[in-house]
This record gives sequence, structure tokens and C-alpha cells, in this order.
Amino acid sequence: YSSVSIGVAHKQLTVAGKTHYMQSTNTYPQADTPLHFNQLGLAAPILRAIEDAGYTTPTPIQAKAIPQVLNGGDLLAGAQTGTGKTAGFTLPILHILQQAPARGLAKGKPRCLMLTPTRELAAQIEESVQTYGKYLPLKSMVVFGGVSINPQINRLNRGIDILVATPGRLLDLANQKAVDLSGVEILVLDEADRMLD
Repeated sequence: YSSVSIGVAHKQLTVAGKTHYMQSTNTYPQADTPLHFNQLGLAAPILRAIEDAGYTTPTPIQAKAIPQVLNGGDLLAGAQTGTGKTAGFTLPILHILQQAPARGLAKGKPRCLMLTPTRELAAQIEESVQTYGKYLPLKSMVVFGGVSINPQINRLNRGIDILVATPGRLLDLANQKAVDLSGVEILVLDEADRMLD
């Protein structure tokens, strides 16, 4: 089994020194029966990309995870490899980010951070983001060690919505002040149990 943890930053409002968190007013279906992707409330460009990839029916983990994330909830999930966990968090995140596009991408300041322990998993997640986000105006990139950091810094300087990273390279970029995580709205820790070992 591997796991994923997703945290969605809720809009917050501070009144008289007390912080209130506002949930999304959209309600998406909870999966009790088998669904098709077009029943989950995902945006049309995402559904088109899913269809291009040859899928129509979500896996059980996707059917449960997608509505949870779309409803603004945090998610902790574990399932066997090959069950579609990556699409289970990528699809609703793409939907959320495209609903409220950035007014201008600040250099090195991603809206979503997806952290994973290995370069192979990071590349796999970025491939999923590219596959399902190909009809969206969102920008993403993957960073990991073992390759030159300078092209990664140059790409970060052009602004991104989604940053997929391994912990070591993310720390390198942070130490060089090439990445600013203060704008992160959504955090994904893929295989967090492995990163904590």
C-alpha cells in the first residue's frame, strides 16, 4: 500500500481577532455506487482529457477521493499501487485551480505543491498533471535532484501553478530563495509514510 495526504487551504476571514474558515459552497456527489467521471462534477476540459486517455469509470479510490477534495475537504488515503491514486488527487486539484485562475503567476510561487519521495514518482505525478491538464491554462513543473538546478530556477522564475518536487531539491531551491511557498493553496504529500521513514 502507498498513501497520499492532501490539504486544501480554505479561504479564511478574520473578524475581531478570530479566524473563520469558509468551505466551498459547491457540493459534489459522494460515491456510493459506481459512477462515470462525468458524474463527479469535473470541468469539461478535464473530462475531455480523461476521455482522451481512454477512461470513463473511476476506480474505487478515485470515486471516493475526487468528491472529498472537490468539496474542500482534506484527504488521507491509502491503496495498493496501480489503483489510480495519482489521478484521484490530480483531477480534483486541476478542477479547483482552474475554477479560480491566478491573476498573474508570481515567480517561484506555486499555488499547489505536490511533494513525493523519489524522482520516479515525481515524474509520474507531473505526467499525470500534464495528461489531465492539457486543455487547461495551468502551468506545472517537476523538480528533483541529480540534474542541474539552474534550468529549474529559470523555469520557476516564469511562474507556475503546480510544483511537483522531491524534498531534497525543494530544500535546495528554498535555500537559494528560488521558491516561495507562501502562496500554496493545496499541499499533497504522496507516499508521506516513505518520506517520514
